[in-house]
Amino acid sequence: MATDHNDHQDSKPLTREQYRKQQQQQELDFKQRDKRRVEVERQYARTHQQPDDNETMVDPNNFKTERWRRTNRRLNWTIGVLIGLMLITYLVLFFIN
Repeated sequence: MATDHNDHQDSKPLTREQYRKQQQQQELDFKQRDKRRVEVERQYARTHQQPDDNETMVDPNNFKTERWRRTNRRLNWTIGVLIGLMLITYLVLFFIN
């Protein structure tokens, strides 16, 4: 390919049609190389999958860790306290006026 590029530099300038054909060919070559690269990467990933014993697998359906439960309890308490304070505020305003 490098020689093709050098040949074009030595000869007369390309016409628009020749330039378009050259660009299309370069694009096709790139797509073929990229497709082959992706296939090789996928094949490599399939053949080199080894689960680590140290690495814990995270189940997306089981997100309720102890930290999540603790945070959930705190949020529930906070919501309850805020509702209680709003009720007290409403009652104070209702009976004072």
